[in-house]
Amino acid sequence: MLAGQLSDCWGKFQSLVVLNLAENRISGKVPNSFGTLQQIESIHLNNNNFSGEIPSLILCQNLKLIDVGDNNLQGTLPMWIGHHLQKLIILRLRANKLQGNIPTSMCNLSFLQVLDLSINNITGEIPQCFSNILALSNLMFPRKSFHYVTSSVSYTESIVHEIGFFSDKAKFALKGSNREYGKNLGLITTIDLSCNQLTGEIPQSITKLVALVGLNLSGNNLTGMIPNNIGHMKMLESLDLSRNHLSGRMPTSFSNLTFLGYMNLSFNNLEGKIPLSTQLQTFDSSSYVGNNRLCGQPLINLCPGDVTSPTRSPEKQLPDEDEDKLITFGFYVTLGLGFFVGFWGVCGTLVIKTSWRHAYFKFFKNMNDWIHVTLAVFMKRLKKNISSPRLTGKCIINIPSI
Repeated sequence: MLAGQLSDCWGKFQSLVVLNLAENRISGKVPNSFGTLQQIESIHLNNNNFSGEIPSLILCQNLKLIDVGDNNLQGTLPMWIGHHLQKLIILRLRANKLQGNIPTSMCNLSFLQVLDLSINNITGEIPQCFSNILALSNLMFPRKSFHYVTSSVSYTESIVHEIGFFSDKAKFALKGSNREYGKNLGLITTIDLSCNQLTGEIPQSITKLVALVGLNLSGNNLTGMIPNNIGHMKMLESLDLSRNHLSGRMPTSFSNLTFLGYMNLSFNNLEGKIPLSTQLQTFDSSSYVGNNRLCGQPLINLCPGDVTSPTRSPEKQLPDEDEDKLITFGFYVTLGLGFFVGFWGVCGTLVIKTSWRHAYFKFFKNMNDWIHVTLAVFMKRLKKNISSPRLTGKCIINIPSI
């Protein structure tokens, strides 16, 4: 594991394409000479102890991946990223001490698929122009492990010429957990702005990012309502808007998010009924906790229209009324007559018919004698069996006397 500071002599490595110094204990400032590496395509400096500001990389116009996450970098988000790094696909600056607004120049990054600015001190509003990022707003944008295949469309051909083949790895949070993506990295499209100080409303234009797979805006100071057209983002698999100050109802278009596998709307000020869909009712109630005026499944608090009336419905009253009407005076009269006829139909014949009475008592006397004799024979046989010697199943060894 590397430790200490890096010397500022990287201009000697002009043929360097991939620089991976991730997960070490390197400290100090990021060398300014990194900005002279004109052939560099990938820079991994994540999970170190770098401090200071991100040096200018405006000459590194072939860069497709920048990962300086989990360091102690300071300063504002560089404006030159969107102006000069037009081929950038992955930008990961998470878990630093960066501040200031998100520059609108980042909207110029047409190929950007992963933007992770989480766990910083970024302020201001979410730019409206994110919808200009073609890789996130166009489902027809070719992406396959960073290898963009040629088609008849001239624009796609220019992408193949400019981007070419690119393979790499990156680790970021999606669906509530951190994972490293390698082989399928080119298929991931996500924006993570969580755990910052962002304010204002979620822009309606963000719903134009129809190719987005993951969106995490949790842990900010966002206000207003969830965009009504959020259902247009049909590719969403992970959505986290928790721990903000969002209000109003959940849009009914939520039911269009059929690929949604992870969602968290907890600790906001949402209200009304949770829309019915094949997805929203399958999430745990923890996805909605902290919204006291939100109701409906899977929450235990019912909506006003779902509360059942304490009075029984006519359909349920009919069987109960029929049951009550069954026990009447006529019922008791019929029960008495039935008992009288049944009892005297049997016993009365024995009183009136002498021959039947004699036969009845003779039958029971013979039955009594038979039971007595059978029990006596059984007891005698039982005593005989007990007193006679039996083999117990154990081996008996006879030892002859000497």
